[in-house]
Amino acid sequence: MVDNEFDRSAPPNSAADVDERPPFLAMLLLGLQHTLVMYAGVVVVPIVVGTSIGLSDTELANLVSIDLILAGIGTLLQALGFWKFGIRMPLVVGAAASGIVPMVLVGQSQGLATVYGSLLVAGLVWIVVAPYFSMLLRLFPAVVTGTVIALIGLTLIPVGIRLIAGSDSSAADYGRLSHIALAAATMALMVIFRRLFRGLLGQLSILAALVVGAIVGWATGIGSLTEIGSGPIVTVMSPFHFGALQFHVPSILLFLVIVFVLMVEGAGQGLAVGEVVGKPLGPTEIARLLRVDGLMTAVSGVFNGFVYTTFGQNIGLIALTGVRSRFPVAIGGVILLVLGLVQPVGRIAAAIPEPVIGAAAIVTFGALTVAGMQILARVDLGRSSNLMIVMLSLGVGLVPAYAPRFYHQLPAFAEMFFKSGVATGTVLALVLNVVFHARRRSASDTASAPAP
Repeated sequence: MVDNEFDRSAPPNSAADVDERPPFLAMLLLGLQHTLVMYAGVVVVPIVVGTSIGLSDTELANLVSIDLILAGIGTLLQALGFWKFGIRMPLVVGAAASGIVPMVLVGQSQGLATVYGSLLVAGLVWIVVAPYFSMLLRLFPAVVTGTVIALIGLTLIPVGIRLIAGSDSSAADYGRLSHIALAAATMALMVIFRRLFRGLLGQLSILAALVVGAIVGWATGIGSLTEIGSGPIVTVMSPFHFGALQFHVPSILLFLVIVFVLMVEGAGQGLAVGEVVGKPLGPTEIARLLRVDGLMTAVSGVFNGFVYTTFGQNIGLIALTGVRSRFPVAIGGVILLVLGLVQPVGRIAAAIPEPVIGAAAIVTFGALTVAGMQILARVDLGRSSNLMIVMLSLGVGLVPAYAPRFYHQLPAFAEMFFKSGVATGTVLALVLNVVFHARRRSASDTASAPAP
């Protein structure tokens, strides 16, 4: 007789499946699977940020560790819920790739103390705005959201290129053939693994290529494992590790732009998982989801983390396995916590050769660009207004990527904002959407209103 707790005879997409408790061994294995699917996305962000800012291997390892810990806590909150935080659904939380641009930009110009002051403020705003987000959602139709997400991906791709070739194009070792070859081999492995494997193994193609690429790099003298055995086994980075928090208004505004984009994405992830598990969600549940993202981002300001968001890749895993229970995801959160506390895990991640990380970054950020394109594919680009929004926002938003000193004659506070193509592109998309569509929407609302 089949155990009722894991009974597959239940109707598909039954909302009750979310609260089922599979046997412990099954939960453990399923939780490990969720962790593996999200792991590459979690660790790439701290490595790219730390490497771009020029942190030491020790600090890089610490960033990876604290990132895993905060991702674990956020995942537990989303799966289990606490008070008004957490959607109580099988969703995981991790560092957002969208947060790399402002962290690197502000970190290089203002220092990490300003980065974490901005994260604290942005996270608190996120929590406060969460219940009212439905009123802001109209500012982010598909034409704006798709443009911004595509712009983020296109802006981030050069970060991966610099990890492969180097940051100084005038340096003698810029574009070393050995580094380019290692990055190309890593990308080729991603393609091969994705082509040969199906299911979970196919989903882990990036992680598998990272592992093999790192081993090849270490074997050929690119990167080093000498620091892995040094230092304590279990430790946590102290709060305010990079100094007392600094609050810089242009930097805060830059992070708030990213926050509003991530709120749109987070709401979409919540609605998507609701469809997969057969449990429709309303504004209350979406607010609970967004509060967790905001809380973990605010906590990052104190504990040296990142911008956090609810991940979407695990939703596909739920559909693939047919297991809709939130408890395996909670187990995955515990696994993330354990991995974060064990320091050698962070030191191994920090030791991965930069060309290998660069290859993974290019592919990951390319996927982000494609995600934006998929949203834009649903937009009627035959309308000149929509086409103008996309063309101008992408064109202006990519200026800093092609000409980093384009805005250098502006006042310092203005240059700080305009140097972020994501910020300028997002604001321009919002303004153009109002210019082209506000009157039409207002007229439509008036026409649909009941007669007095």
